[in-house]
Amino acid sequence: MGTFYGADVTELRTFAKLADASGRQLEETIARLTGELNRVPWHGPDGSQFTAAWHGQHRLTLQAAQLGLVQVASTIRANADQQESSSTDSGGSAGGPGSGDRSGGGDGDKPEPDPYGDLGKDYIDITNPIALDDDALDPQNIKQGALGDCWFLAALGTVADADPDFIREHMTQNDDGSWTVTMYDDGKPVEINVDPTALPGAVRDADGNFNFATIYEKAAAEFFGGSYEDIDGGYSDDAFAAITGGDTDRSGESDFDGIKDKMADGPVAVGTEGDDAKWWWDDEVDNDHIVPNHAYMVDTIETHVNEATGEEETMIHLLNPWGPNGGNLTGDTPGENGENQRWGDVWLTEDEYKENFDSVYSGTIEEK
Repeated sequence: MGTFYGADVTELRTFAKLADASGRQLEETIARLTGELNRVPWHGPDGSQFTAAWHGQHRLTLQAAQLGLVQVASTIRANADQQESSSTDSGGSAGGPGSGDRSGGGDGDKPEPDPYGDLGKDYIDITNPIALDDDALDPQNIKQGALGDCWFLAALGTVADADPDFIREHMTQNDDGSWTVTMYDDGKPVEINVDPTALPGAVRDADGNFNFATIYEKAAAEFFGGSYEDIDGGYSDDAFAAITGGDTDRSGESDFDGIKDKMADGPVAVGTEGDDAKWWWDDEVDNDHIVPNHAYMVDTIETHVNEATGEEETMIHLLNPWGPNGGNLTGDTPGENGENQRWGDVWLTEDEYKENFDSVYSGTIEEK
């Protein structure tokens, strides 16, 4: 019996994905620690000494570890690609997420992305027409389904809001009814072909019909690995990169001026803080009407009447991918009239925003 040399490509890619996620978590931890230290009123020689040591030594050590995790993920992913290529060249089966020709074909020529979680196991036909007019592409016409892909939907909604023509130019229905969605891998266009079917728990429009986001969500599941599990959790800057192919940015808590600067260059999404703090530097969502660990779309920052004070103030308007009616988390009690506890959109002052949100994701839309 011969000796097998190589590795399970699927396991390698899972390891790379974990290393990537760990690197991102460490990056966010560094940003939170740095921000907390900058806010702590620590005067005197001890404070000055520790602050200098943090910026000159400790932070750099953690950043080196974070970059190391990114490099590990890149190396493992490259090895998976090489293993996959070798298997294919030798007549073996490559397999694994992201393998094969992602362009595919219609009428069932290409396998559907694997179901996951509460989405349902069997695809159903999309019988309603997929409209692409401005009302259909309105970000408030997105209602997240049973998948934890708010990070992707928040990015998609802000792109559609900023440039609806971009969406129309990047999704085309073919003669056989299938859809071709153009996404971007490291800035290079990749055509994803998906059949006109959907899982019952997929994203829909505000009225409960399948819509453009349903098609994009399915294309993203194929693009990011071939399963809906691959988009169950993520970061909106990665979504911006995949959707637009442009430059992206991810940062920690920002003030309104910083967010405005990013909005001048393209669409922006923001992320809420966690719910149950586990470390002394962790923050928690302060407003019970806001979803923790969740991505929101930034609509505008403008002068608005604050309902709490009756005064005009500069406020930010944020849209929840859960749809205009919002929703409830486990344990939430609907209001007296059955209204949802987690709002579908919210106006916040700058202080209120900072009490609930700790990350900003931005993208750019370039001419393609």
